[in-house]
Amino acid sequence: MQIKGIIFTALDTDHDNIESWNRWYDLEHLPPNIAMDEIAGGRRYVAPPELHDIRLPHGDLAQRGFEHGKGVNVTIYLTAVDPAEAIEAMTEFREVLEAAGRMEGAGRRTVRTGDAMDLHWVVGDPALNLDDRDIPYLGHTGIRVVLRHGGDGRAVAERAVEVDGVHGVMSFTSRFFAGLEADIYLLSRSTAETTLATRIAAAYGEDAEIVLDAPFDAITPLDYSFAERIRTSSLPAELDVDEVMQSDP
Repeated sequence: MQIKGIIFTALDTDHDNIESWNRWYDLEHLPPNIAMDEIAGGRRYVAPPELHDIRLPHGDLAQRGFEHGKGVNVTIYLTAVDPAEAIEAMTEFREVLEAAGRMEGAGRRTVRTGDAMDLHWVVGDPALNLDDRDIPYLGHTGIRVVLRHGGDGRAVAERAVEVDGVHGVMSFTSRFFAGLEADIYLLSRSTAETTLATRIAAAYGEDAEIVLDAPFDAITPLDYSFAERIRTSSLPAELDVDEVMQSDP
């Protein structure tokens, strides 16, 4: 299935709720959403402390959703239709899930920021002989998310896929934030080491305003071994009362 775009969301939960919320997400929330006709796939990611240490937040969007240890978790849905249409369908379907009591039991959590984004271009590792439509489905153990205004992201990506552990790059344009583009690098090996190596080998030029440059590990369903590292770190342990919003994508 050829994808049209993505739904990109950053989320947080209380530290004492990490395992419960992730288990609910893996077993009760992600499956019915991925099963929708409008959705072509979905995966979740986490930034434990060692990845927060190399995060580079800048600009308004970073300040709203990713500053001071926020945006620990990211969910990305691949959409088989216009991403705005997919969000509308998911919003309607959420009412069905709520009526069935399937949104209960996830504990305190919040959505930091979200976006519907159109697929712009893809670049794959030339050694893999990929068709463009294959690249969003590449296996990976982590991602690097670069949110930017301006710059020649495709030229950067063509250099980046020469780095060991970078298998492909997808670029998307935002529907919600004017001029914002998201380059998502599909990584293997060490997420941190590959991110740092790629920043050196394939740097963005001065014509690019980098809003966020953040790596995330892919979450293996039902494996939450990262939870204790988060709990024993300086990342915020609890959401403020006015931050809590329980409408997960």
